[in-house]
Amino acid sequence: MILTCDKARWYEDSEGFWAAFRTRDRASAAKIAEQMDGAWVVEARKQPRRRSLDANAYLWVLLDKLAAALGQTKEELYRGFIREIGVFRDFHLAPEEAATFEVAWSRLGTGWVTEQVDYTRDGEQVVIRAYYGSSQYNTKQMTRLIRSVAEECKAQGIETMTPEELAGLMDRR
Repeated sequence: MILTCDKARWYEDSEGFWAAFRTRDRASAAKIAEQMDGAWVVEARKQPRRRSLDANAYLWVLLDKLAAALGQTKEELYRGFIREIGVFRDFHLAPEEAATFEVAWSRLGTGWVTEQVDYTRDGEQVVIRAYYGSSQYNTKQMTRLIRSVAEECKAQGIETMTPEELAGLMDRR
């Protein structure tokens, strides 16, 4: 079970050492406490930083300007940049399953694109490369995507944020 916490404290009493964690998820905290019997292993890790919605909005502003300059749609350009950044997973599927998979994957969003890249060694299956849309990107991946779009904008004479402004945008939550 996963419990998201944002603050912790510890203390000691006659029963031993205690760690207490603050959470906004009352139901999960209660469920964990009720189920705890015997020894458990609790693992804590820092929650990854999510990129800001401002960064996503800026991406689409750039794509809109670039689309106007190049005579393409912003969605076409977005899918191209998604392929360029390359956050993907390869799936080995029977040929008759591939088409259904590709349709289902693309329904997850605009940037969820697929392409057949190979066949398995035995030739029985196709290898479908499925790219994740930027909604799944972490801050580092999103920064790479925006920088790539910004570089293309600059090549087309479109004004973009400075690297410092972009870094500030990506640091916002």
